[in-house]
Amino acid sequence: MDTTSPSASTGISQQPGKLPPATPVYVLRGHASPIHALHFCGQNSRLISGDADGWIVVWDTATKRPVAAWRAHKGAVLDVQGVDFELEAGSGTDGQVRERRIFTHGRDHKLFVWRLNPSEEDTLSKELPVDEIQDSQRNEPWLLHSLMVNALNFCAFALCRLTRATQRPGTQAEVPQTENASDGQQHIGHSQVLLGVPNALNSGGIDIFHLPSERRLCTISPDPSVNTGMVMALEILLLPTSGALYIVSGYEDGSVMSHILRGTVELQNHSEHKPSLSGTWERIYANRPHSQPVLSLAVSPTQMDYFLSSSADAIIAKHPILVAPSSTPAAGKSTIPKADSMPLKIVNTKHAGQQGIKIRSDGKIFATAGWDQRVRVYSCKAMRELAVLKWHQEGCYTVAFAEMGVFTDGSSNNMDSNATTTGEKSERVQDVVDTDAQETTTSTSLTRREGIGSLAAIKEQRSRKAQLTHWLAAGSKDGKISLWDIY
Repeated sequence: MDTTSPSASTGISQQPGKLPPATPVYVLRGHASPIHALHFCGQNSRLISGDADGWIVVWDTATKRPVAAWRAHKGAVLDVQGVDFELEAGSGTDGQVRERRIFTHGRDHKLFVWRLNPSEEDTLSKELPVDEIQDSQRNEPWLLHSLMVNALNFCAFALCRLTRATQRPGTQAEVPQTENASDGQQHIGHSQVLLGVPNALNSGGIDIFHLPSERRLCTISPDPSVNTGMVMALEILLLPTSGALYIVSGYEDGSVMSHILRGTVELQNHSEHKPSLSGTWERIYANRPHSQPVLSLAVSPTQMDYFLSSSADAIIAKHPILVAPSSTPAAGKSTIPKADSMPLKIVNTKHAGQQGIKIRSDGKIFATAGWDQRVRVYSCKAMRELAVLKWHQEGCYTVAFAEMGVFTDGSSNNMDSNATTTGEKSERVQDVVDTDAQETTTSTSLTRREGIGSLAAIKEQRSRKAQLTHWLAAGSKDGKISLWDIY
């Protein structure tokens, strides 16, 4: 494993009056095959990566070293997500239990859910894929759930959390009760999720599963009058304003659609109770902005009022998430106004093959991974290109943003919306340099005065700094992960 800082050794020559090319702050090396999936979790303290050989590596963003590595799938990893759940303990204990779960979806037609709490990391294997010894025994995270799903489409799963905060008038959910689990009594209601995946029999359909019941709740069948081909990308969301459940999908022919559930969601309130979706799915938006298969979708994380699509062509399109009328349409008539079936904006970037599109959690910028070895950053509002990041020598497949916002300790990494000019960026960089120098002086002083006790303080400072950094991670065909600090 090699975690280097390229900017410290490139020796870039620059012309007067021009800024040097951007370089990654760190490069994580450890995968032996192309990187297909990245995701930050644990308030940016961990970065999860998945590769074409089915390996999952969880990195500590403070030390840039692995805390867990195992081969989760026998085929390529399609996507990974890490989610922290607040689980209420049973009647025998007080307070809440935080549990971190990692969702992995592979080309072996398996979707796994693993438990990987920080307290369990010391017991797990950390040897990286490039250092793998044949037939070596590995300690893997605890496997909680295993689902057989379709993976022929190269379409990754979509996830929507169901918590008390999202139980709006559009859903039906009784106050959950506790259940007896193998690891103690835990609260079901706070760990329920919906998963969207391509249908197992019809590659143009969509299946929706529920966890922890592992139950398929419904299938959205494709319209037989429209030949869209296979489902290529999915997003599932519960609109915070109305509680309406939406599915956003992209297809092989370049079409994108959104469906809304005309009904209710009944959650699981105890182990014997079966969750269900009642009602029908109505298509409220359909458009074909792309001439090539859709590669990725991303929903606005703030207002959830639009979503983006990218394709094998050079188009990036912004689409509305419509608040459809509640009335049922007359037979043979559509509820979709013609004006609302058009994208909000279409941009021809002149760069084909931009995939893995991700919107940062503050909704200000989004990024794409390009087959041309470049990562591009755009403004969400104007959809204007802001930066082109070139370091990898082979095509890029995925990107991930660190989370923005206020964390549990009250710290925040939010920036002013206008702080993107060269001068302000330079001031921010200088602040980081000054902070580093101050931390170095302080840590040296602490080491002399307090000995071992100071190491914990230095570690805490390093961890806090890593959590507040505006990371943009990019994974490439070369098996390397570049970490950038921009905007």
